[in-house]
Amino acid sequence: MASALQTRLENWRLRLQTSRFGQFLNWWGAELRGLLPQALQARLSHAQGKVVLRLDDGTLDVAWFEAGSITPLENYSLEQDAGLQQQQIADLLQARELDEAHRDLLLDGGDVLTKTVTMPLATEANLRQALAFEMDRNTPFKAGDVYFDYRILERDREKAQLRAELLLAPRGIVDASLRVLAARGVPPSGVDVEQDGRPVGVNLLPLEQRHRVVNRKARMNLLLALGAVALLVAVMLQSLWLRQHQVEQVTEAIDEVRVEARRVQNIRAQIEDAAEAAGFMASRRAENPPSVAVLAEVTRIVPDDTFLDRFRAWEGNLQLQGKSDNAQQLIEVVNGSAMFGESAFRGSTRYDNRSGKEIFDLRATLELGADG
Repeated sequence: MASALQTRLENWRLRLQTSRFGQFLNWWGAELRGLLPQALQARLSHAQGKVVLRLDDGTLDVAWFEAGSITPLENYSLEQDAGLQQQQIADLLQARELDEAHRDLLLDGGDVLTKTVTMPLATEANLRQALAFEMDRNTPFKAGDVYFDYRILERDREKAQLRAELLLAPRGIVDASLRVLAARGVPPSGVDVEQDGRPVGVNLLPLEQRHRVVNRKARMNLLLALGAVALLVAVMLQSLWLRQHQVEQVTEAIDEVRVEARRVQNIRAQIEDAAEAAGFMASRRAENPPSVAVLAEVTRIVPDDTFLDRFRAWEGNLQLQGKSDNAQQLIEVVNGSAMFGESAFRGSTRYDNRSGKEIFDLRATLELGADG
């Protein structure tokens, strides 16, 4: 179960590393590293380095690979005691603070078979398994007889194919070298291939045979980096929360001001309505004399033999209904007042047998500005 999970994670890592996004991340990381101080760039480059172990002509060469170049550290004759060399190599790595660095067995390019193969693009997710299945068709070996790895050279999405460089070495040669290194206390975490004086960046070992080197310093740095990121995220979240809180406070203040402004606007509208109503009443009073003044004027001019049954003054008009000994004289009386004009009977007058008077219905207009 763990091996299957490791295989899947390794496939994802390789796919990301060889994808366009992975290439962009590599370019972006290189650009960012170029902006760092030289001392910090050197530390980062050193952290990405690894110990390389080469077996050649009965000697074990220990070297350090960093920033594209190999720096020799020490070489040991394989004829010496393995236990003694184990202590010597441990002291060497500890003295140079490389005891927790990754270690690779570096094979000579002449001991490795290299072949370019074409595979369906759909096999990329499980390319290692697909290459193992097709091993005897692409090479003279069976998958169980070799250690192998690959590098993706090209993806042709139109043809749904990919080209990969297959690198493989016989298990017998590699296993013999692994036993020599294990006896000297330096089991490798990978098997790489040397081309043009530098590793090509592959690992022929299957996942279950890779020796895991625990770099406690790198792990501590990673934990510190994660802690710094978590702290940064917490600060950002707190800043966002404070900003949101301030926005809410400002919004509440704006709402309160808006409510107050609406209240003031309502009061202003009420004042304007009241002023308009007062102006309307004033204009109406200016247009029509007060009813009391009109009644007083009617009382003054109407003869004593005249009785009113109805008095009405509205919108510049006057109506008088009643009985009089001589109704005809009322026209002259009303027209003679400065407050009234254009008086006339509405219909003809009638004689009332009970009172012995004439019944009349008189209409007149009210003259504006008359003071009675």
